[in-house]
Amino acid sequence: MSLTTVTKMPRARATDPQTSHDASDSVRHVTETQAFILRVLRKRSRTDSQLIEAYRNLKYAPLASDSGIRSRRAELVRSGQVADTGIKLMLPSGRNSIVWGIPNE
Repeated sequence: MSLTTVTKMPRARATDPQTSHDASDSVRHVTETQAFILRVLRKRSRTDSQLIEAYRNLKYAPLASDSGIRSRRAELVRSGQVADTGIKLMLPSGRNSIVWGIPNE
């Protein structure tokens, strides 16, 4: 499996505040799937389940399995672009789930 980097896709919308544009300019070497995950998490922090649901609702997001989305999110955590917010939400299963977000946003 090869990872391609995104070079042409804007990571911040024209209507986003300057801080979002500054943050997007500092992000390098992310896959297209990771870029869409960052876009979802910039809107608001989410659990993995919420992230997957929001990702699926993006019109042009690349195809990715649930586990693939979680894996790309984990890579973003390792690179410091996504972090545990310290908030936990109870899942229907009764287990707690980490809420993920963009650090310093």
